[in-house]
Amino acid sequence: GGIALKDQAAKETAAALETALGVVRRVCALLVATEGALEAVMHRAQVSDGSVGSWPGMQGGGWKNSQSAALRLVVVVSMNLDDVSAPSLDAAPWGTYGRQMLALACSPDGAFSGANAEEQNVDEVRALLTASKLLARDPHACAAVASDDTVLLAALSSRLCSAPDRAVKAAAAAAMAAILAAAEQHGGGGAGALHQHSAAAAALGELVQDHGLQALETMLNKSTGYLLHRAEGSSFGYARTGSLDGVIAILLQLVRFLGARFSSGALVSSGLWALVCRRLLTLSGATDVSAAGLVHALQLVLLVVSNVATDTDGIKGTLPNSNARAAIVAAHDLPSILSSMLQHQYLDRLSTWPAQYGGGSEMQSRVVSLVSRILFLPFETSNPSADSAPAEVHSSDLAAIQSSLLAASTVPALVHVLLQLSAAALERAIVLLSRLIMLPGAHFAKQYLDSAGLAPAVVKRLIDKNNRPGLILDSLIIFSMLARLSRDFYPALHQAAAYGELVLLLSPTNADASIRARVCNLVGNMSRYSDYFYEALELHGLVAAVIRCAEDEDANTRKFACFALGNAAFHSAALYESLRAAITPLIACLKEPLEKTRSNAAGALGNLVRNSDLLATTLTELGAVEALMQASDAAGGVDSSSKVALYSLGTVASYECCQQVILQSGFLPRLQELAQSRDRTVAKYAARVSQRITPP
Repeated sequence: GGIALKDQAAKETAAALETALGVVRRVCALLVATEGALEAVMHRAQVSDGSVGSWPGMQGGGWKNSQSAALRLVVVVSMNLDDVSAPSLDAAPWGTYGRQMLALACSPDGAFSGANAEEQNVDEVRALLTASKLLARDPHACAAVASDDTVLLAALSSRLCSAPDRAVKAAAAAAMAAILAAAEQHGGGGAGALHQHSAAAAALGELVQDHGLQALETMLNKSTGYLLHRAEGSSFGYARTGSLDGVIAILLQLVRFLGARFSSGALVSSGLWALVCRRLLTLSGATDVSAAGLVHALQLVLLVVSNVATDTDGIKGTLPNSNARAAIVAAHDLPSILSSMLQHQYLDRLSTWPAQYGGGSEMQSRVVSLVSRILFLPFETSNPSADSAPAEVHSSDLAAIQSSLLAASTVPALVHVLLQLSAAALERAIVLLSRLIMLPGAHFAKQYLDSAGLAPAVVKRLIDKNNRPGLILDSLIIFSMLARLSRDFYPALHQAAAYGELVLLLSPTNADASIRARVCNLVGNMSRYSDYFYEALELHGLVAAVIRCAEDEDANTRKFACFALGNAAFHSAALYESLRAAITPLIACLKEPLEKTRSNAAGALGNLVRNSDLLATTLTELGAVEALMQASDAAGGVDSSSKVALYSLGTVASYECCQQVILQSGFLPRLQELAQSRDRTVAKYAARVSQRITPP
């Protein structure tokens, strides 16, 4: 009944299911491989026991319920074809068989020979489900039905909208969705394919006009999987085809075909959107939805939220310049609903869904990936830089979403499952986490930290050098933001013990320059508030690695390397000896075309003598004083880098060896001019230099 089994019971059930499915696959393979067998079964499935037809090769017109037996067999075959290995599998006319089953299901009354109305309904459901599975294997046949067979489509639409039994409606929806999805795949090239695609879109439009949405809304309100289970088999209590699968799939196709105008207009205004959102909370693996159905439901939500911001003109209630994505997500409490799907109770339930039916760990990863993508969308347009302070969230809808995600413990839920995700799902989750942690207030950052987001196993998994660059970069953004936000996060960052991984990421053999730049930025933020990390940075070789990066071929890497070296010298002289090798590359960076790089380099040179005279002589000998004088009086005029260079010149002027260079250079007259500058900062810094080299 869909109750999650645990421990030994779950293992025994999984083993029994695999045994049963193994037998089914062997039977299906034999049926497909044996010449004439499949044709005979398909023929018998289409012949009522009360008709003149008979089972081929038998005398007397068959036996009681032989049509139902044949339908049982063909629906089982259709459900298991993906797992069957037979030489003749691809050559079988699946599209023809599927069309035959569809015609049978849409035939006038009397096509099925069940003993009563319920038995006949079950057989009709079997025929429709078989049609949906087989047609999905033949996009060409589906496109032909969608564009040419208007009578059959009309009959199918009638079943969808007005069949008295809800299971028949659900199976009709599954068949309609399969036809439209496969027809869309077929519309991939050429004028003929485009015609088929347009015809399928037109069929969907007709379905909407003919009260199809009202029928779908009714089905979403009241679903039943009883006859579907009877038609397919119990499947140990888990749906192979859920009673809502077809409804969800049709809505998904409508949004794909008709785009933002449908999703933002008819779908939302009909009340279906609110119903879909509420239904997400109640979907279960028992009868309502299959694994594929749940994925389609989330894909539907993702597509609607993505589309809503692309075409909002004329839509009632849409305000100019409003964050439309945030508005639609916040309106139906989607943050809380989706966050509940990330909680371990829900994900554990997915893991008990049989892997043979699309459940298990792969299902967990797909759900986490889709939920993460949806929740990221409202924040996508407000795009703060990871290199700057968190930006305020101005939209009331965004603020409401942020509050909901905090209350729902979305970040802890994601952190809890990180090590269980596939690589692709992990990337999606980390993109969302990095975006949330960049929001103001540090609330999400604290949740991340408190939920062991910096556990060594997690950190090593996230920045493994073999990961895709995107995952590494977003992970480094998280760690860098934590280091930037508060010195209180320093101990946890240190305990993550990721120094070795960071050194590897800075290796010259790492071809991705953006990763090297981001690691340098992280090292700089780790030294933002104190010298807490100085000893560890030197011990693990990160200081030397960052010095190499100051000469990197990539401009961004050089910029952040100068930033990191400046902070490594700021708080104490503990690293001065190791930083001696940084003087020459820092001097070279004073001539960089990028202003921020020049500023970082100038500040770093001043910091190298801020806490001690240990490097004063070396600075003088290597020409750092002359380089700072030149940078402070740049020909291009005053900018932030020239001001920083002038300030650093005042710092090095505290030492006699540096003073002598300034005095002998003839720079004093220029200093006096700068001291009279209209720019108060320039005047202040120039006066500071003069005071240190001129006796009072």
